[in-house]
Amino acid sequence: MAKARLAIIGTGGLAQSQHIPNLMRADHAELVTLCDLREDVLRNVAEAYPGCALETDHRKVLADPDIDGVVIATREDTHVSLTIEALATGKHVYVEKPLAETEAEAAKVMSALEASGKIVAVGMNRRMAPAYQYARKLLDGVGGATNMFYRITDSYSFTWGRSKGFGPNQRIVHEVCHIFDIMRFFAASEVRTVYCVSARPDDEQIVLTFANGTVGTIMSSGYANSDFPKERFEAIAQAGAIAVNEFCEVRQYSLSDTEPPVTTFPGHFHPNHDMTHVFLLKELGYEALQAVRRTTWKSGQRVKELEAAGETDTTEYKTLKRYGSRNPLANYFMDKGWLAAMDGFGQAILEGTPFPGATAIDGLRAAQITEAATQSRSTGQVISL
Repeated sequence: MAKARLAIIGTGGLAQSQHIPNLMRADHAELVTLCDLREDVLRNVAEAYPGCALETDHRKVLADPDIDGVVIATREDTHVSLTIEALATGKHVYVEKPLAETEAEAAKVMSALEASGKIVAVGMNRRMAPAYQYARKLLDGVGGATNMFYRITDSYSFTWGRSKGFGPNQRIVHEVCHIFDIMRFFAASEVRTVYCVSARPDDEQIVLTFANGTVGTIMSSGYANSDFPKERFEAIAQAGAIAVNEFCEVRQYSLSDTEPPVTTFPGHFHPNHDMTHVFLLKELGYEALQAVRRTTWKSGQRVKELEAAGETDTTEYKTLKRYGSRNPLANYFMDKGWLAAMDGFGQAILEGTPFPGATAIDGLRAAQITEAATQSRSTGQVISL
């Protein structure tokens, strides 16, 4: 089978945990080049994934006529410039979220895209998750959602957000953009008004109204530990309701007489990690995820306690460290659509068809909603789009 030839620009944590291993097993794409400014990181990745060309200058990657497209997984503030540069050289682009940090920057990408005739796919991959595809099908079967709720909670404010150097209130830009996109996906409509209230920085409730009359509420908080489930989607429809727990379980209530009340989905597989959870999630659904998440969190806490006590030569410490090294991150147990998005990108390039996931226009819409939410939070006003 022919495959689209892709390069990855930026081989940091997300590329290593998702894009690189997914491209290694995608049906319609193959990874041919790894590019990163950091030679030490590039060498380490190359050891784990031999066979790819290595490059520290992205301009040489973009000049390579044998490369069909690039996956941009660099710092957020480089997404726009690299996407525009890649389009100008005739490359298709899969760029991580957010596409842009402002509406004006996203508009620049739209202009470059129109001039290029290429594909710009955006890494808001949740709409490609099998559980969400299934939930959307059930909702559409009864006329769609009328009232939606989405919870997204994590440890952003005292772990990864701080470690990446993000300033206060940046969680909406860098993480909640995902949820703005998936709410648009489920509503099948555009956002018309945004209202945001905040208990403290990165601890908000956001209310969206849509052109078709659907309403949605987002609970967003960066103050939860990783033992607490990160995401839950609920929707009331014209007839019945649905709840999706952490991408691994869909519960439908009177939406369909032919579909089961509970449907479970396998977890996400990474070749360098233990895969027991893949089968547990399919067999037991949300119950399994809760147990695995809590066990992983507790083992991590115990490792910290032993390190603080200087007990790193103990059998317990070494065993827990081995367990942790083989376990994926708590938020990567479930299938959020990463592989489907990457394979869909390759297929769209090969067949000349539209990318089935989030595109540049969806990135633009997410930036518009983000700006409205931050404006609403600071002014206390409902913002119209």
